[in-house]
Formats: sequence, structure tokens, C-alpha cells
Amino acid sequence: MSRRRRKRTPPQKKRTLNVRWVVIVVVAVLIGTLLVLKAQKSDTNPANPVGAVNATSPAGVVIVPTQAQPAPLPEAQLDQLLAAGMPAFVFFHSNNCVQCLRMIEIVAQVHPDFAGSVPLVDVNVYDERNGDLLQRAGIRFIPTLVFVDRTGQRQEHVGVMEPDALREQLQQLAGE
Repeated sequence: MSRRRRKRTPPQKKRTLNVRWVVIVVVAVLIGTLLVLKAQKSDTNPANPVGAVNATSPAGVVIVPTQAQPAPLPEAQLDQLLAAGMPAFVFFHSNNCVQCLRMIEIVAQVHPDFAGSVPLVDVNVYDERNGDLLQRAGIRFIPTLVFVDRTGQRQEHVGVMEPDALREQLQQLAGE
């Protein structure tokens, strides 16, 4: 009569399996937390990720949106600036492409120095309300930066622009 022996899992192997499960659970919790935080951040102001000036009146007064007064659409902002003969920096991007995210950081770093002289028109290409402006501007790639001088002449740059180059371009617009 032979006895069958049950194969026992060594204690070391059990600990390794437990550690793996703990690591998997911790990673899943971290990913879930990051997704929640990202959703909250995008809900705060999805149309204005870089803290841009929303619009400037012909008299140079900044229009600040309130609860009763929503921010004007980028197309209306641009039309107001062009009608007033002011320069504009129009930034076409999305909130999820790698180059766009890099450019958002650069704009957030450089543009505040020029906010008073060169208003930023921030255009999220995935916002359906911006479709007419995208078509009107002929935007095919993102990020696209459009610099409009006081006469309405425009220069475009597609892709990431280094901070120094952006600063130089904005200085030219502000100095005209």
C-alpha cells in the first residue's frame, strides 16, 4: 500500500505569489488614482489648459469669464482681436498628443510674459465647437501655432517650438 503524498508548495513560493498579487493590486490602485486625478483636472477647465487670457476687448481690457458669462469661443476671440487690429497667438492642440502636451508646457512657461501685449487664443481641436475655426484656418496637423500680426498677416509653425524661438516670435508680435 503506497501512500500518495501531496505535493506541498514551499513557503518561499507562496510568499513570492503573494508579493506578486500585492504588487499588481498596488499598481492597479495607482493607475486608477491617476485616471481619477486626470479626469478631475480636465473637468476644471478643459477649454483652457494653459491658463491663457480668454479674450481682450479693443480697449485692452481683459474679459474674464464668470459663472453668468461663459468664455467666448476661440473663433469669437480671434474675430474680436482681428477687428481691434491687435496681434494674436493662436494655439491649436489637443490634450492628449505627446507633442501637444510638450507645447502646452512651453506655452505655459513663455506666454505669461506676453499676455498683456499678445493675447493667446487657445484652441482644443477635439472640441466640436471649434470645427469652423479649424476649417477656416486650414489646420491639418497639431500642434500648430499661428502668429497673427496687427495687419492680419499670419505665420504658422507646425510641431513643437522651442521656448527661445517662441519667445522671439512673441517679441516680434509685441514690438510691432
